[in-house]
Amino acid sequence: MATSDIRPARLFAGSCAAITALAFSFAALSAVMYQLKSEFLLDNAQVGLIGGAGLWGMAISQVSFSPLCDLVGMRNLMRLALVGHVAGVALFIFAPGFSTLFAGALVLAIANGVVEAVCNPLTATLFPDRKAGMLNRMHLWFPGGVALGGLVAWGIDLAHLDWRAKLLMVLVPAALYGALLLREKFPPTEMAAAGHKVSDSFKAVAGSPLLWGFLALMTVTMSLELGPNRWIPAVLQAGGLPGILVLVMINGVMAVTRANAHAILSRVSPPVVLMVSTLTVGLGLLGLSYASGLAATLVTALIFAIGIAIVWPTMMGFVAERTPRTGALGLGLMAAAGSLAVGVVTTPLLGRIADEHLPDALAKPAVVQLASRVLATPVARSPTLLADARTVAAAPGPLPADATGDLLRRAAAGEAGPAIATAAQPLLDSGENHSGLLSFRYLVPFAFLVSLIFGVVVLSDRRAGGYRAQVARARLAPAAE
Repeated sequence: MATSDIRPARLFAGSCAAITALAFSFAALSAVMYQLKSEFLLDNAQVGLIGGAGLWGMAISQVSFSPLCDLVGMRNLMRLALVGHVAGVALFIFAPGFSTLFAGALVLAIANGVVEAVCNPLTATLFPDRKAGMLNRMHLWFPGGVALGGLVAWGIDLAHLDWRAKLLMVLVPAALYGALLLREKFPPTEMAAAGHKVSDSFKAVAGSPLLWGFLALMTVTMSLELGPNRWIPAVLQAGGLPGILVLVMINGVMAVTRANAHAILSRVSPPVVLMVSTLTVGLGLLGLSYASGLAATLVTALIFAIGIAIVWPTMMGFVAERTPRTGALGLGLMAAAGSLAVGVVTTPLLGRIADEHLPDALAKPAVVQLASRVLATPVARSPTLLADARTVAAAPGPLPADATGDLLRRAAAGEAGPAIATAAQPLLDSGENHSGLLSFRYLVPFAFLVSLIFGVVVLSDRRAGGYRAQVARARLAPAAE
């Protein structure tokens, strides 16, 4: 294939549109989590499993498809991504319950993983001398897309449209990247162009302690970013705040910062950026977990946004520059490690923590009185609601978390009549808001720990001649035997 057949500008624009589709799916899932709980009577742990599937499925997809970029062809993989985005949206729209919602999130995640598996090495190949800067520029469309998608979701709520309309918006950027990429010619990846085989990437990965160390760090840094971002709309909405608009603000800050990341990285090395950023994330999450009211929430969310702004693409750029022989596989593993951690562990765990602490903000007499009203009402009640009410009413000590949460959700959904629903909803919202914010506090020690580790990397680089000297050595390093 002649080099003149490759149109880098169009390929990069299509990659940005594909990342936007990924971001719209993230925004849509985050925006409907509060509504899924009420419509399908799901607890936080179940919603966390749905939100988590939207991430760990991406990890499996990234690992599976990253080595296939040259074998199968990047254009064919992007065709597969488009099919996945359409099918995932369809599953959500026609979902009768938890299982189909879970499947829809998983299919969307697989499509998103294919996008990452292709677009990261494609961008690194198109711009070999500006990898970190251009990866930041491409990935600004993730927070930018989340911000734009969040605004659309907010408009859908204002128009009182069905929540399913938020999933349909994913198809707009999906159609755009399909039009830009599906008939385009793609270059071979950087590793393939240099004559390296896929097996060479596997050897390079196996022989790179630095990559394995950053894979472990990626599980934490991505958890710090996507874990809270997945829950912020639902948690703040329960507290009467415009959660989706706070998510828009966070991602707007991220997009603007990523647009200027090249200027930052031209002056400061990636490890320094990562050290300062993760420290800032910890401070932001700590403040957000205690925030009360709109002003405090916005200030602490802004600190959090500044912290997470360029961590993800800077991590990817670091690996692309310091372990270049790992190629598309190395980048795929990095993205997959983070997605897997957030999807399997962080998102469901934050939901479970929130469920366990839901009664903490509630006065026991008020909840027991509600349970007594449920037991006394002549309205037909489900056996599950009655069992929850009896458990809560007879609790000798602290309120039982699972029974309390289920009682409030079922009562708020109207299973014991409208009068009790009116009394239950404020209690449920108070508990959901308090426990959701508290769950963020569990991430703070991890932010401070990885900041310390990045500080060690900074010192190590300085002793070895600086970051750029290390990059030069990595390019000249012999291939793994």
